[in-house]
Amino acid sequence: MYLARLPDKIKRCRYLIRQSYADGHCYRSRDLFDLGDDPSRFIVYPGGNGFYIDPSVEDAIAEQGISVSQDDLEPIFMPFLPPHIRRVIDGFDRKSRSRSPSDVCTPADAIHWFDRFRLHYLKLGCVDHRDVGCAPERLYTCLQHKSRDEIEYDFRAAERFLKPDELSSYTYQIFDLQQFFSEYFARSHPAGLDRDRMDRFFVNMLCVLNRDESFWMGSDEESGLRQHLVRYAVMYFDSCFPSGDPFQEYLRDFMNRHRIHRPPESVRVSLAESSRLFGVSADALKKMDCRALTRQYRKLALRHHPDKGGDPETFVKLGAAYEKLLKRKSGN
Repeated sequence: MYLARLPDKIKRCRYLIRQSYADGHCYRSRDLFDLGDDPSRFIVYPGGNGFYIDPSVEDAIAEQGISVSQDDLEPIFMPFLPPHIRRVIDGFDRKSRSRSPSDVCTPADAIHWFDRFRLHYLKLGCVDHRDVGCAPERLYTCLQHKSRDEIEYDFRAAERFLKPDELSSYTYQIFDLQQFFSEYFARSHPAGLDRDRMDRFFVNMLCVLNRDESFWMGSDEESGLRQHLVRYAVMYFDSCFPSGDPFQEYLRDFMNRHRIHRPPESVRVSLAESSRLFGVSADALKKMDCRALTRQYRKLALRHHPDKGGDPETFVKLGAAYEKLLKRKSGN
């Protein structure tokens, strides 16, 4: 279950409890309970820092054949609790409430590019399109078994933590506007690009995404720009890139990207030794992509970790070999 926030013509907004469900080859969403414009009225405070959700919410959802508990409803009402109570219970028993990760991960190639770019930026702080393909598939488990509507509300919640001066960079990166510019600083310093051209490319990409049936699979038809994309139009046109000297910023970025860490001689690893550490031939090691290399490294790192009874020297050399190979394969 998740909380949906919808604009309302009469009042500012209204809230709905929704649920994603499987429908053939896609996931759809359905309304379970209308919380109105003030979900806090369903929270009961018996005293102290204690609280519980009005049983009428459970009963109304149960009438639809769906069994829920107070633990299921608590995360939905958490934003409407007083701050002093949230501070007390934040993180308490979080492990039991959190969803256990799935053993089966959706292949990265099956994830839509827009979801991949957004998740990469929000999780790692930036989008270097050369490295997106190297991200482990487990990064995308948070998108599994969810409708498009629930995924968008998850992203909406995560985007609230972006700082105002990050919004322009965020929209520039996730809509892959860099592909339309040939300037050498287009990737690292988009503030120096022609803003009128960038605006046209952004609107075009927004329309492409709005018409992408594979992205909106399982969603209801909407006229005009879809509600979930409106926030990106506002985010893009109401924000600007941080002011500064583009050349100095480019120079600083160039220097940072070309800093080289040279490990001590004792941990420098040749290709022949790397193939021995990874347990494959030198040719197979050269043909591995970043994802396969990372998968093999993690498996071996667990085996050779000192805490697991492995040899510390082998563990250090394995890490040095992995960093060297990964940097070479990613082109950095």
